[in-house]
Amino acid sequence: MKVLKFHDYIHIHPLFFLLALSALLTGAIYEFIVLFSIVFVHELGHFLMAKRFEWRVEKMEIWLFGGAVVSEEHNTRPFREQMMVVMAGPFQHLWIFVLLMTIQSIIGVHPLLDAAFFYNGVIFLFNMLPVWPLDGGKLLFYLLNRFFAFRMSLAVALSLSLLFMAIAGCWMFTGGRWTLAAILLTAFLIIENILEWKRKSYTMMRYLLYCTYQDRETLKTKYVNVHKETLVRDVLKNIHSNRRHKYVLKHTNPFYIVDEQECLRAFFEQKKPHLRVRDIAETAI
Repeated sequence: MKVLKFHDYIHIHPLFFLLALSALLTGAIYEFIVLFSIVFVHELGHFLMAKRFEWRVEKMEIWLFGGAVVSEEHNTRPFREQMMVVMAGPFQHLWIFVLLMTIQSIIGVHPLLDAAFFYNGVIFLFNMLPVWPLDGGKLLFYLLNRFFAFRMSLAVALSLSLLFMAIAGCWMFTGGRWTLAAILLTAFLIIENILEWKRKSYTMMRYLLYCTYQDRETLKTKYVNVHKETLVRDVLKNIHSNRRHKYVLKHTNPFYIVDEQECLRAFFEQKKPHLRVRDIAETAI
């Protein structure tokens, strides 16, 4: 069995060391170690599950107040794999809680244990918020994908993420709950959402390329009526992750069916996004 070399994947943000130095100087080094350990175990859960499914993982980042497993395969894998990789992080907090309860039953109440309980709960709840790119935001996106087109699911998930942050920001502002940590986290999440919104087209294109060479024969087939003059690029805007479309051309005699895979190949291999579906090789019915 190949041994994973974690040092090849772990990347620590420079500001992390600044936080560590601050904790050392203020006498909060033990609380910092507890916080870092919980964050590391959370991200390790994502990492190990992704490697189990042989995802191409670029790195495991440790930020100022959290971390992330960076991989380009979050949107190009089966639904089950995506859900398991995302849930592998929050799941770690369950056994951490059981471990802390066991230690407390042995040694009794201790300030560090209280801090560990607090950080474990806060990190779990924070990550489950429906905000991109937190685990809750990704889960929301994956679940939306089961009901709506990929393009719409991404737009809705990001819109709800920004809306939730706006509501949370108003709540913290009116209640005087703003702290330096809250400001930094909010700024980071806003930047991430803006960047993800700007690269929606890239994300969509990458997903379409994945679908072009994906085995979609096992997906549920849905027949969709489209006008024969519809462009290939337009029909592909409604591609779904859990179904395969076959387009029935209207106003033709006899009727013709164009497979979604043919549209994808015309888009990428023939490089003809403006091709009309009626001009694709057709099968008469």
